[in-house]
Parts: sequence; C-alpha cells; structure tokens
Amino acid sequence: MKYLIWLVVLLAVVVWFQRAKKSMLAGNDPAAEGDARAESGMPPPKPSRFRRRSDSNVETMVQCAHCGIHFPASEAVVHASGAHYCSEEHRRLASF
Repeated sequence: MKYLIWLVVLLAVVVWFQRAKKSMLAGNDPAAEGDARAESGMPPPKPSRFRRRSDSNVETMVQCAHCGIHFPASEAVVHASGAHYCSEEHRRLASF
C-alpha cells in the first residue's frame, strides 16, 4: 500500500513537469496559442480576477484614529490635528 501511494505521487509530479515543460515550450505567442487551442477544442483563458482596473472613481481609504475601521476619505471627519475619524462622536471622544 505504501508503494502505491508513492507511485501516485510520482505520477502526479511527472504529469506536472510535463505540463510545465509544454507551457514553457509553447512560449508567449498568442497567435500560435490561439491556433493550438482551436485545434484542441480548449476554451480561451479567463481574464484574471485580480487585474487592476483604471477606474477614475476609486477613493482613498482612511482609518479611524479611535476605532480603527477603514472607510472612504470623503466620509471622514477630520480633526484640527489632521486625524481622521469615522464619526463626530469618535472625534469628540478622542479629544478628551
């Protein structure tokens, strides 16, 4: 049984190396990759979920000096010292 587990692990490593080698040999030529995908019937790759967008409506986030919550800078209550607070109550409590 022990040898069967090692055989499965070894097989998984070999398959992983073969796929890595194949992707490195394919290169970064999108035209050739598209042709290969069309021939093999594979769908095109999905766009990355983590790609940053260039939205102009992105706001800076600030942290409340009293409770530590993060919120948009447009909603901040700013103290004379320049500290940001999430509400007038927290600004008032911090001034004591």
